[in-house]
Amino acid sequence: MINKRRSLRKASLERCRVELYASAKGPFESRVVNYSDTGLMIEMDHPLTKGEPVKILFRPGDETARRIGETYCVGMVRWCAPQDGLYSSRYGVGLEMAQASARRRAHKAA
Repeated sequence: MINKRRSLRKASLERCRVELYASAKGPFESRVVNYSDTGLMIEMDHPLTKGEPVKILFRPGDETARRIGETYCVGMVRWCAPQDGLYSSRYGVGLEMAQASARRRAHKAA
């Protein structure tokens, strides 16, 4: 199988919350499974729609908040799939993070 990933993933089990920009539902409790320079994989009990804009809220002081220098990030759902029961939540969700991508481009240009 060919790996299409552009960045290495790092494991995480930090809790987070997901807010949906296009819906009054939420926020939804979630957990970061892994992260990279440009995205996150989270798991949650609520399905999300591909292309949906989201805001991910981290607890102040958590590793992710310290790493990105913010207590939240925004992005877009790239995929959402049911999990096979080996994990703690019903859906795995891949997110592309807009702010992380912009920061990475700015850092490379400097």
